Amino acid sequence: MTDIAAPAIDPRLVGFTAFLARRASVRAERLALAQLPRGRRPRELTVLTLLAEEGPHSQARLASRLEVNRTVMISLIDGLEGADLVRRERDPADRRRYALRLTDAGAAELARMDEATDRAERALHAPLSTPAARRRLGDLLRSLVPDLAAALPARVTARTGFLLARVAWRLGGRREAGLRAHGIEPRCVAMLVALDVAQPCTQERLAAALGVAGPSIVAAVDDLHTGDLIRRDRNPADRREHILCLTPTGADHLTRALDAEGAVQREIAADLGEREASELNGLLLALLSPRGEGPGGGAVGERPADAR
Repeated sequence: MTDIAAPAIDPRLVGFTAFLARRASVRAERLALAQLPRGRRPRELTVLTLLAEEGPHSQARLASRLEVNRTVMISLIDGLEGADLVRRERDPADRRRYALRLTDAGAAELARMDEATDRAERALHAPLSTPAARRRLGDLLRSLVPDLAAALPARVTARTGFLLARVAWRLGGRREAGLRAHGIEPRCVAMLVALDVAQPCTQERLAAALGVAGPSIVAAVDDLHTGDLIRRDRNPADRREHILCLTPTGADHLTRALDAEGAVQREIAADLGEREASELNGLLLALLSPRGEGPGGGAVGERPADAR
């Protein structure tokens, strides 16, 4: 399978667990989508697995247990029902409600999705050189969502992709609250860091540094320009292009953003433990590296040569 590489991460961001978890979650989802049957998504796998392991659930209960927005869950279930993978039946415990049951076709599709997800997880884990490193990653992620780890079937919580999605969502909420308390929009932090390195540069080059398509950053660039955080000038060599660079206000904003990120990280480390947070960051960075090199250049999970 072709590797789906993540963009390089600036050294100023490598110590922030919430940021790394989000990046790793995006990578895990891309790898899964590349392997899953056409039209199927990782969230559907989780729903089908839960129904297979524990039997019929109401739609509301599924949404609550999996921390999925109710509107999103409605759309997800509609798609599964339309494909005859789940069926609505009267809940025997309460005839006023409906429960969702896995169909035979759903069980067969789940088997195919399991195989596809196994392939995606192997690709995701490839940079981790030992089974012990992979187990440790799972243990650390589960320690950040202990309630889910205790309440959901092991078949669900054994998936690194699922754990990354939930950890990224929870830590992301803390990160957003911490940054916005200082008037900082979370989506702009990585963009300001990338621009600080690449400036002066075109919008297309900035998008490439972020690993996204050019049109996807147009709105954010507009917001930064409106807020006097960046300057946007016509490229004298090509008047169709703009050249971007940070303003003094933008540079100050970036400094405050990194300080706020650091404050959020200290909270996470206080909960998880300084050593554990550092270890988790190293494992997450490995997932985002095509070669899986640790800080010293060796594969993550291997001991240094002088320690063997």
